[in-house]
Amino acid sequence: MRATFFSSLLTSALAFSLPFVKERNRDSTVATFNSLSQRQLSEKGVYAHFMFGIISSYTAADWEKDISLAKAVGIDAFALNAGKDDHNDAQLTLAYDAADKLGFKLFISFDFAYWTTGDISTIATYLNTYGTRSSQLKVGDRAFVSTFIGDGFDWRAVEAQSIPLFACPNWQPGSFSTAASDCGFSWDAWPTTNNQPINQNKTTASDVNYINSLGGKPYMMPVSPWFFTHYGPDLYNKNWAFLSDFLWQSRWQQILDISPQYVEIITWNDFGESHYVGPLHPENPSVYAPNGQENGAKKWVEGMDHSAWMDVAAPYIKAYKAGASSPTVDEIVYYYHLSSKAAACSDAVGPPTGADFPLDNVFATILASAPATVIVNGQRADVQAGITTVVGPLNVGAPTFEFQRDGTTLFSGTGGKEITAERTVQPYNAFVGAIKA
Repeated sequence: MRATFFSSLLTSALAFSLPFVKERNRDSTVATFNSLSQRQLSEKGVYAHFMFGIISSYTAADWEKDISLAKAVGIDAFALNAGKDDHNDAQLTLAYDAADKLGFKLFISFDFAYWTTGDISTIATYLNTYGTRSSQLKVGDRAFVSTFIGDGFDWRAVEAQSIPLFACPNWQPGSFSTAASDCGFSWDAWPTTNNQPINQNKTTASDVNYINSLGGKPYMMPVSPWFFTHYGPDLYNKNWAFLSDFLWQSRWQQILDISPQYVEIITWNDFGESHYVGPLHPENPSVYAPNGQENGAKKWVEGMDHSAWMDVAAPYIKAYKAGASSPTVDEIVYYYHLSSKAAACSDAVGPPTGADFPLDNVFATILASAPATVIVNGQRADVQAGITTVVGPLNVGAPTFEFQRDGTTLFSGTGGKEITAERTVQPYNAFVGAIKA
């Protein structure tokens, strides 16, 4: 199975051929933005959802590191997913100080698993305190604010006590009939039916439905690389995996197809659900197991780097914002499970729901400046200029990768972790790495 991404000189944008992604009706996503002028909305933005509840131990240096990494790949802002934690003010101050210093943007995404309609004044106070900072993301003169859930919350009532707001909440499609929002953010970034895993690749059907529900308001489209969570009944009782084999690259192409006003990456650092693209924290593993959990997500996250996935996202981000041709560098970004689905596993928490759906393969997303040949764990594939995802066999041992052009090997290497015949943890998180000249 292969997904190919190639350049188009006619459109000066990135084009993509995905036989497993359904085509959409382009006219169905056309929107006329009524709430703000086209001039104010002309600048597209790429943001990353940042889990705020797990970083009570963050220092100024941690914030500066994360912001610098995000900024380097074209991310414009962090959406700070905030509940009612005791560290909110201390960490918001550190975050906004670092963003002010580095020329980055932030906005608060209030998590309505914790906030309620009785918190209007408190939410207004947060926005008055931090929304006036120079690093606050704004649309025109209005402070950008978002949520996780919170359908129907009256942002105009907050605005009556706060600075002007541009509210882009994560509501269900049927909740946008009121004037209480200015934009809509979908969380539907994975192939699911009623939040249950399905053996299908992600299409744009839910995006089209969401856009059609917005009544002309701008759309913030979600993109995510992966999903695996593995908590037993003694903790959160969350144990499932959404099919993500080709999700990262194909979803970015869907973003180019739809061209939404905003994009939000889910997530920078949600280790518990394995869809993080930010750095690991071997020096501070408490972020994997906050709130006194014995080991939380550590058992499936430690050593499982995902940061190379941002090498794939970077050219798509450039194309989304301004149009671009094919990549100017050659690189292999690989990802794979550390054992097959059939491998013996002593994990006390059983296989996740959806465990049968992922392929037992080594995956490699190829960034090619010109046509090339790649060999993934012994399996050969020819690729065109652009970005192409290919697969190879998932064999015990360290997988091998080779990049050739015109019969000459330009670079080669092995995966950073070995594939094993037995496991102590269910193997549905991905190990991600990169090889280049």
